[in-house]
Amino acid sequence: MFTEEGVGDLFEMLFGQHSSGQRRGRRNVVVKGEDLETETILSLEEAYYGTTRLIQLNGQTIKVTIKPGVADQQMLRIAGKGGGGSNGGPNGDLFITIKVASHPEFQRKGNDLYCDRPVDLYTAVLGGKARIKTLKDTVNVDISKETPNGKTLRLLGLGMPVHGTKNEFGNMYVTFIVQLPDHLSEQEIELFRKLSTLRK
Repeated sequence: MFTEEGVGDLFEMLFGQHSSGQRRGRRNVVVKGEDLETETILSLEEAYYGTTRLIQLNGQTIKVTIKPGVADQQMLRIAGKGGGGSNGGPNGDLFITIKVASHPEFQRKGNDLYCDRPVDLYTAVLGGKARIKTLKDTVNVDISKETPNGKTLRLLGLGMPVHGTKNEFGNMYVTFIVQLPDHLSEQEIELFRKLSTLRK
């Protein structure tokens, strides 16, 4: 027969030590470090060509390489650059939200770029060439005769790079805005009068 004291010793032996071991086990649990978040702002040119950023976080400087074609609000994951782990656990990750600033000339939709370009009346009527600035370089394009105001031309492969894919690009869409001449001389006005008569 166990005395009351003996029963207590038995419970202590069976459960007390096990409970103590559980407590020690919890203290030794491997825990991954905290994930951290930040953001950075890029110009459209930086998003086109790719760039690097030095991120200051928790007293350390982290160099981040951003590939060409990154999108506005895209989140990048930098593995192991978050908070430190516990009991030998791995570091957390760093998540960077990319913000691409608006551009004065180009509007981006997905991997395509859109822009307006002026063309003088005579080139729009008679046809000719126009120099079009892209983010890559400047190209010469043919303007068909009788090009109407607001006509859009598609330039293949002159949009944004596809993020994470080599040698793949979106397109660029150029809308021509026909510019009427101003400060006309009397001779020019007379020619327009004659043209108006011919059209009638």
